[in-house]
Amino acid sequence: MKKYVYTFIDGHAEGSSKMKNLLGGKGANLAEMTNLKIPVPPGFTITTEVCTYFMKHNRFPKGLKFQVLQAIQKIENYMHKEFADANNPLLFSVRSGARQSMPGMMETVLNIGLSPVTIEGMIKSTNNPKFVYDSYRRLIMMYADVVMEKSAGIEPEEGRGIRHQLENILDLYKKEKEYKSDIDLSGEDWKIITEKFKSRVKKVLGSEFPDDPYEQLWGGIKAVFQS
Repeated sequence: MKKYVYTFIDGHAEGSSKMKNLLGGKGANLAEMTNLKIPVPPGFTITTEVCTYFMKHNRFPKGLKFQVLQAIQKIENYMHKEFADANNPLLFSVRSGARQSMPGMMETVLNIGLSPVTIEGMIKSTNNPKFVYDSYRRLIMMYADVVMEKSAGIEPEEGRGIRHQLENILDLYKKEKEYKSDIDLSGEDWKIITEKFKSRVKKVLGSEFPDDPYEQLWGGIKAVFQS
């Protein structure tokens, strides 16, 4: 089976700086830094060949999902956390990369894996519901903007992008509560904001924000290729 996924974990990377054409500039550099023992959070890079295949066939190549699941398992074993786990969840970020710098490529989507199920585990491990719900609302905002709107080619009827509309919801909430900044919001406030965000996303974009961690992950990966 052709290799589509290259991991970089704890000083050992499956790639190197010489593999820029296959891993993209960012992926090759992350691999090189890992091999040089520079502290790099563990992760994996999907090859540029997958993007080429996706652009040609509008689907993922056979074997990709299995290799991604294998990479996730390796990272889970190293981090002693589990992706989509209710008690000790592992989160990912999805970032775009290319063989050459390409303006307009997809922005980063942070905190993939947060959901009503994993939130409870994050709160238990951090003892900080404010931080967790703030992270969740950031995921909703970024995912709705980058994955559900831009990569899908949706133009909101209101004429304003979903990110702008969600920011407006937050601004109005702070004004009603007489809060001066985001720091003033409590965990319960952020929880309310996330529900308001999800309602607006469904109304404007016509579909629910996905609370399944794997749906979030594959939506982010697909959005990179569509960008």
